Amino acid sequence: MNKGIMYLTDCTAYGLTRDVLPKIVSGEIKHVMIADLITPLSKSTKTRQSFIAFLNNLVEEGVAKMTSYANVWDKEVNCGIITAVTDEVLRDGRHDWAKMGFLSRMLLFSYSYPISVVYKIFNSLIQDKSAAGEQVELKLPQRPVDVKLPKSIAKELLPLSMKIGEAMKIYGFRFFLNAKTLLKSLALMHGRTNVTRTDLKEFLELSRYLNAQFNTI
Repeated sequence: MNKGIMYLTDCTAYGLTRDVLPKIVSGEIKHVMIADLITPLSKSTKTRQSFIAFLNNLVEEGVAKMTSYANVWDKEVNCGIITAVTDEVLRDGRHDWAKMGFLSRMLLFSYSYPISVVYKIFNSLIQDKSAAGEQVELKLPQRPVDVKLPKSIAKELLPLSMKIGEAMKIYGFRFFLNAKTLLKSLALMHGRTNVTRTDLKEFLELSRYLNAQFNTI
């Protein structure tokens, strides 16, 4: 439904290169959403490693030139990735992903349910009021929008960025850049092209879950 987003249940580095990269170059696709990362990670070790390495480049520096036994690519291209995994898979892959910088390229949201919320969910399911199957259409802009971020607000991201960086044993530069993008996205979501203190407050509330500690929602 949402223009600019490709929704996938399974993929490989080869499949993304063949079918998705040309659509990113044309501007048709700006983000790839993988419903459950477990599915593409369930393949052989070699395929799994090449897949994560491919995403590692795609979401930051971009894929510029690539030649392998299966793929030849010579156009510079990058896009965003939205995906989810279980806590077990995150813990299993966290060490290797951290070493290659994959996690530092992401805004990692984690959470757990308190028992009160678990009961509410079950009660909703009993009454057949589940939101499963409902569709929500995102009102994404047709073309890139320049959203202004005041320096005074950007500076307030520094302590959190350094804290996240320290936890990952890095400087936190990537987190700072991603946090700026999220702040701008919040402003855009509310129909503004300037980041305000209201957006910063919302971001700081979300930041409670910007870690791998699975804080209770």
